[in-house]
Amino acid sequence: MAAVHINHERFNELMKGNKPVLVDFWAPWCTYCRRISDAYDRIAEQYAGKLEVVKVNIDDNEALAIQEKIEIIPTLVLYQGGEAAGSIVAPESKAMIESFIGETMPEEEKKEEAHIYDMVIVGGGPGGYTAALYAARAGLDVVVIEKLSAGGQMAQTHQIDNYPGFVEGIDGFELAQNMLNQAHRFGAKTVYAEVTQLELSASPKKVHTSEGVFYGRTVVLATGAGPRELGIDKERELVGRGVAYCAACDGMFFKDKTVVVVGGGNSAAADALLLSRVASKVILVHRRDSLRATKIYHEPLEKAENVEFRWDSVVQELLHGEKLTGVKLRNVKTGEESKIDCDGVFVSVGRKPASQLAAGQLDIDKGGYIIADETTRTSLPGVYAVGDVRTKLLRQVVTAVADGAMAVHMAEEYLAGDR
Repeated sequence: MAAVHINHERFNELMKGNKPVLVDFWAPWCTYCRRISDAYDRIAEQYAGKLEVVKVNIDDNEALAIQEKIEIIPTLVLYQGGEAAGSIVAPESKAMIESFIGETMPEEEKKEEAHIYDMVIVGGGPGGYTAALYAARAGLDVVVIEKLSAGGQMAQTHQIDNYPGFVEGIDGFELAQNMLNQAHRFGAKTVYAEVTQLELSASPKKVHTSEGVFYGRTVVLATGAGPRELGIDKERELVGRGVAYCAACDGMFFKDKTVVVVGGGNSAAADALLLSRVASKVILVHRRDSLRATKIYHEPLEKAENVEFRWDSVVQELLHGEKLTGVKLRNVKTGEESKIDCDGVFVSVGRKPASQLAAGQLDIDKGGYIIADETTRTSLPGVYAVGDVRTKLLRQVVTAVADGAMAVHMAEEYLAGDR
C-alpha cells in the first residue's frame, strides 16, 4: 500500500480528524525524495489503520509548504490533533522514520528471524544487487538488507553516461530500481532495515538489524561510502540551513543564489557544473592550484560565465546567523584570509567508507576501506567486500557490479566446501 498523495484541501481535512498524520513534503525533482519513497510506502503499509501516511508535492502546493515552514525536502512532519508534534529532515533509513514515529506512537515488537540464508548482503547499491542477482540465479537463498532504497550513491546521480548499454545515459535512481527488480525476478529478497551489529566470526554469521537478526552462511558487505565532511565548527548544525553534500538533491533550493563548492575532484567539478545552471554564481574553492578532476570537466567549467575559482584555499570558518551567510577562506600558501558572502556551501571533498561495523573483525586500511583484492575475499572466510567500501583503484558503478559477480563466484566455492 503506497502513501497517498494529497493537496492543500485534503491536508486541512486530515488536520480535523482524530488520527495522527505523517506528511512527506517532497518534490519530483528531488533525488533524495525519490530515494526514500520505497521506505515511506512501507511505513504506510506498516502503520495502516493507526496512522495516516501521506505525501505533499510542494511544487503543486507551494502555499501549504510556506504555511508549514518547509525549508528543505524531504521533510517528514508528524501531526497530532492538527498540530505538528515533530519533524525529521532527509531520514537516512526506514529505521530512522520508525524511530521518529516512536516518539509519539509505541513501536511494534519485532521478532528475530530464525531462517538461515546462504547469503546475506548488507547494502543495496550496484554491487549489492549484482551479488543478489547472481546469487539468486545460482539457486542461493539470498536477502539484501538495505536501510533506505536501492542504489546508494548511484541513486543520487541524475545522469549516468559511463555505464555500458545505455546510449543516451540513464538516471541513477532508475538504474537502481532496474537492478532491484531484476534481482527480485530471480527470487532475491529485500528487507528495509538498519544494520546495528555484525558477528562475522559466528557460525552462522549474524547480522543484527532494526528488524531483527538475520543469519547467513556467507555475508557480502556492500555498504559503500558517504560524503566526507570538512570537519569545521558548526558544520553539522548548519546542514539543511546552507550546508549541503548533494548538489543534485539540494541544488534547486539555491536557484538564483550564490553558492560555494568545496573540492577539486570529479564530484566537486560535476557539482559545480550542475549548480552553474541553477545558481546565479558558483565559487569553486580548492586547496591546490588546479583541479584533480578529469579533463572532461575543465573546459565546460572554464567556459561557464558564472563560475569563479579560488585556488590554494580552504574553508576555515562558516559564517552564519540562523542560516549560513558566508565563509571565511585561508590561502594555504600565503596565509591570507578572505571572506565570501554566500547562501550555500556544497561540500565535495571525497567519500568515507561505511566500514565501522566491520572494525575489529576484518582487516581495514588506514583510509577505512576493507582490505579485499579482486576476489573480494576479506580476512575472514565467507565474508566478501564489494563496491566502494573495499580497497580498489577505481570506484565506479561498473567496477562495483564486477565485484558483486565475483563475490558470488567466491561464495559458491566457499559454500561447496562448507557443505
